[in-house]
Amino acid sequence: MSGYDVSVETLPVCGMLDLRGDEAVKVACEDTIGLQFPSTANTLVAGAGQQRVCCISPDHWILQLDDDRTLGVLESLERSAAGLFHSFVDVSDMHVRIQLTGAESREVLAQGVGIDLHPSVFPPGSYARTGFARTTAQLLCIDEKPTYIITVFRSYQQYAIDWLEVARGAA
Repeated sequence: MSGYDVSVETLPVCGMLDLRGDEAVKVACEDTIGLQFPSTANTLVAGAGQQRVCCISPDHWILQLDDDRTLGVLESLERSAAGLFHSFVDVSDMHVRIQLTGAESREVLAQGVGIDLHPSVFPPGSYARTGFARTTAQLLCIDEKPTYIITVFRSYQQYAIDWLEVARGAA
């Protein structure tokens, strides 16, 4: 067997902010960023460029943005939520994004996740925080090819890449 028809690529660094707070904090963030924050876990709202707001829970979001904007956005968010109970943390260096692309990406990824990846259940634009290959990942379906972005803790980067290489039959 020659393996599955997929490619595995580490993506460039992007900014990531871990945002937590109640409804008032959510509104302050929305006003500052100019994007509606989702309220339902495992959903996202996409903006311009790399900007995405991923909902972990009704009071917890990951804001992904262009790396060069991270500090300025964090400072703006802190000003907008001053006096409100919140937690905003730059976690950009904590995560790495791995892209899995190709006609058989779904089959490779299904070997390591416990969620249904069928396009009727997890179509492009879908997001989930899920178990992945005995660790935890944020999973985003980008398009119908399908292309997935798998975000893992940086310390698991090589493990995740090695796991994907074995799962695709390349190692």
